[in-house]
Amino acid sequence: MLTRVNVAQCETQLLWERGKFRAATFDLTEALGGCVIGASVWEADAGYTQGPYHFHDGVEEWMYVVSGEPILRDPSGQRALKAGTLVAFQAGPNGAHTFDGPGRVVMFSVGARGWGEAFTSAYPDADKIGSKPGVQFLRAAALETWAEPPVPTVPPAPAGRCPQVDLRSLPADGSSLAGHLHTQTWAATLYQLGPGETTGDYHYDWCREHWALVLGGAPTLRHPGGRDVMAPGDVVCFPEGETGAHQFLNHSDQPARLVICSAPVKGPSATVYPDENSYVLRVPGQTGYRFRLTDKLRDYWEGVPGAGNA
Repeated sequence: MLTRVNVAQCETQLLWERGKFRAATFDLTEALGGCVIGASVWEADAGYTQGPYHFHDGVEEWMYVVSGEPILRDPSGQRALKAGTLVAFQAGPNGAHTFDGPGRVVMFSVGARGWGEAFTSAYPDADKIGSKPGVQFLRAAALETWAEPPVPTVPPAPAGRCPQVDLRSLPADGSSLAGHLHTQTWAATLYQLGPGETTGDYHYDWCREHWALVLGGAPTLRHPGGRDVMAPGDVVCFPEGETGAHQFLNHSDQPARLVICSAPVKGPSATVYPDENSYVLRVPGQTGYRFRLTDKLRDYWEGVPGAGNA
């Protein structure tokens, strides 16, 4: 049976009311059964702002004006919109936006649903940034920042024979196999661990899923449930989030060889290091941040001008 929603008539529910901010929403993606494109109806009353001025890294948004006369704020300033207007907000600072009521709009996004939610939310007025799983930090609280390189461009494979590699003989230097295989959407790294070596610190990721395949030797896998000695042919998945925490160590006296795959490889990501109590946020081509987990903000509205103290 066809499911349909009329965006002009659907009943919205109050999402928040805080200082000058007041907005009601209706989740179209859930109602219509979508899983890749995110869409919600947003409604702001006269005298109120829909939400904090913000932008996303990794996610492009579109806004369609259903009714009313919303006042859009974007990097160029403020301007009135009329019903029927469609506005595109690119990923990054040039797509920053919010709007004042009265108005009802539909917000669309690609990347916020079904693609690992590989994005950050940045709030210029409060100078804070956040990512999965809903954490936010003041930029001033960063332990360190650095220029994050862009995701390398890998040329497509030439026509003809599909690229291949021999994982048994290929030098394992910890570098990506993308260049060898001309991969575009996911990456693999080949490791050879000598006695006492490890693939890196114990960690888990947000916006990334990893799989590992053991090729040789007997590496020990540290995971949330303990430690297990792996054997050639063993394959394991590390989903995003705490359940995917992992580290390979070689406690044997023989080399261990394995390949670890990652998807997706583009867009922002976050890595949590439980042993160090740190959260590392990376925005490719822009900035990397390291925060203490204990410095995460407890209130979504903290630092937002106009949110009040209540």
